[in-house]
Amino acid sequence: MSEPETALLYEAYNELHGLAREFSTPFSSPAVVVVGHQTDGKSALVEALMGFQFNHVGGGTKTRRPITLHMKYDPSCESPICRLLPDDGAAARPMPLSDIQAYIEAENMRLESEPCQFSEKEIIIKIEYKYCPNLTIIDTPGLTIPAPGRKNRVLQGQACSVEALVRAKIQHKEFIILCLEDGSDWSNATTRRIVMQIDPELSRTVVVATKLDTKIPQFARSSDVEVFLKPPASALDGCLLGDSPFFTSVPSGRVGSGHDSVYRSNEEFKKAISMRELEDIASLEDKLGRLLSKEERSRIGVSSLRLFLEELLQKRYMESVPLIIPLLEKENRSTRRKLREINQELSNLDEIKLKEKGRAFHDSFLTKLSLLLKGTVVAPPDKFGETIQDERSSGGTFTGTDRTPTSYTR
Repeated sequence: MSEPETALLYEAYNELHGLAREFSTPFSSPAVVVVGHQTDGKSALVEALMGFQFNHVGGGTKTRRPITLHMKYDPSCESPICRLLPDDGAAARPMPLSDIQAYIEAENMRLESEPCQFSEKEIIIKIEYKYCPNLTIIDTPGLTIPAPGRKNRVLQGQACSVEALVRAKIQHKEFIILCLEDGSDWSNATTRRIVMQIDPELSRTVVVATKLDTKIPQFARSSDVEVFLKPPASALDGCLLGDSPFFTSVPSGRVGSGHDSVYRSNEEFKKAISMRELEDIASLEDKLGRLLSKEERSRIGVSSLRLFLEELLQKRYMESVPLIIPLLEKENRSTRRKLREINQELSNLDEIKLKEKGRAFHDSFLTKLSLLLKGTVVAPPDKFGETIQDERSSGGTFTGTDRTPTSYTR
C-alpha cells in the first residue's frame, strides 16, 4: 500500500471512529488503548509517541474522560495542528494547545462536581504533525491504588470508578491494549491484574515496561537483566502481542522558553528521546557483557514501540475492512429508508392534503358521534362485549341461590 493510500485509510477510520461516537452507531474501528497507573509514566509515553509535548493532564491532574488522539503524519506540518471535536457535533476546527488544555481542565472540574465523577465519553482530538505516527490512541484516566481505611473511602471510590471505566473501554475486541508496567519484577502484575480480567490470555495486549533508564541500575547481575528482558512463561503468562514486552524511557524536562524548560523546541525533545534509546541500549549491553541481538533491539525504545504499533494497527485496519463494509452498507440502507419515510411525511404536509385530512376527520367524527347518541355500538363484541353473567354482575341484577334472576319488589 502506497503512502497516500495509507493516509486515506487512516483518515477514513478516524472519521468512522468520530461518527460512531457522535451518532452512537455500532461501528468500532481498531485503536490503541493505553492503560496504566498514574505513576507509570503513561502521559510521558503518549507524548513521546506523538512527537511533541501535549501536557494534557495539566501537571499530574488525572483526566476524568478518555482522550482519543487521532494522529496523522504530515511532513508539511512544521508545528502540530490540533482540532478538537466538540461534543455538540459541530465541525472540528484548529485550536491552540492552550485552549484544548483549558477545555479538558474545565471538563475535569465539571465532572468533579457531579455524582459520577468520571465519564466514558471520549474527548476526541485530531492531530497532524511531521513527527506524528499514523496512530489512534485512546488515553484512559490513570489507575490508582489508594490506602485502606475508612478515611480513604473517597479515594477508594474514585479508584473503583476509574477501574470500571478502563475495563469498559478495553472490552471492545477490536482495541489493542497498551498495558504499562513500572517495575523490575514481572511477578508483580499491577496493571496486568486489571487487563487480564478482560483479556486473560493477553492475546490483544502489548506490555510495556516504562522508565527503563531507572531500572537498569537496579540490576546487580547480568542474569537479572536477562530475565527482565525475556521473562519466563511462568512470570508472564499468555500470548503477548509481539511475543515479548517492550522497554521504553522518556527523558524528563519540558519544552518551552522559560528558565525551567529543558528543551527549546519539539525537535530537541525528539532528539533527546532518540539519544535516550541509544544510552539505554549501551547500558544494557554493559550490564549483560554482550551485544543485544536484533530481536532484543527491536523491543528497546519508543521508536521501536511506535513502529510496531503502526504496523499492527494498519494490519488490523485491513482485516476489519471486509467486516465494516457490510455494516456501513446496512446502515446506509437503513438511513436511506428513514429519509424516504421522512420525505413522505413532509410531502403530506402541504395545505391541500392537510385540509382534506381535516375534512375527512370532521365527517368521521360527526358520523360516529351521531351513532353513539343513537346508542349504536360499532365495536368488536369479543373485545368490548360482556357475557350475560358479567352483565348481570355489573348491572346489579339480583340472583337467587341457584344463580337464576329473581324479581325484586319493595
